[in-house]
Amino acid sequence: MKKSIVTLTVVLFSGMIAGASEFSIESLKSGAFNIDVSKVEAPEVPVPAKPAKQEPAPVGQDLIYKFQNVKNELWRFENDTTWLRNDLNSLERDARNLSQGHSNAFFGSDLRRMSMKISGYQNDAQRIAYDVQNLLTPARKDKELNRIARDMEWDARDLLNRFQFDIENAAQNLESTVTRIDPKIIGYDAQWQARDISRNARNVAWKLWDLSWDVQSLMNKTQP
Repeated sequence: MKKSIVTLTVVLFSGMIAGASEFSIESLKSGAFNIDVSKVEAPEVPVPAKPAKQEPAPVGQDLIYKFQNVKNELWRFENDTTWLRNDLNSLERDARNLSQGHSNAFFGSDLRRMSMKISGYQNDAQRIAYDVQNLLTPARKDKELNRIARDMEWDARDLLNRFQFDIENAAQNLESTVTRIDPKIIGYDAQWQARDISRNARNVAWKLWDLSWDVQSLMNKTQP
């Protein structure tokens, strides 16, 4: 009797296991757990809003005034040196006349005055170049600032060409003529004055090179 019961229990337990195995394997094979992916809604990802475009703040009048002031100084410098080559050439002619026996009681004072004038132009060029450098830091893209910078670039280019090709050559010619003349005729300090004029003219030309580069940078930096 007990043997029959045990046998029956084993049979029932085996059937349960087989049924469970059949359920798990066959259910998977039959696609009982298939999911329709097309019906699954993906969560919406919020799109970040575009930052509002910030308009640049208007340029202050104080900065415009600084630009205009430097432009005026550069224009004044350009205007003052318009006839400088002619003055140097006139001094060089006076020196030649002295070497040919003509008298000129004012030549020495005229030469000293020219030396002081060229020295002053050297100081002016250095000061304006420094002012232009100080504008590079606060400079910003702006139509009005760029217009002023372009006017400055025009004057700076004219100044550079004038000193590099006209005034520097005229000063060298003056130095060459004066140094060939006997100091007893032309004056003992005339040669030193002529050398100072030539040297300072070269220095102004070199300073104008630097100034022109800085004005170019200023023009590019303010380009809207």
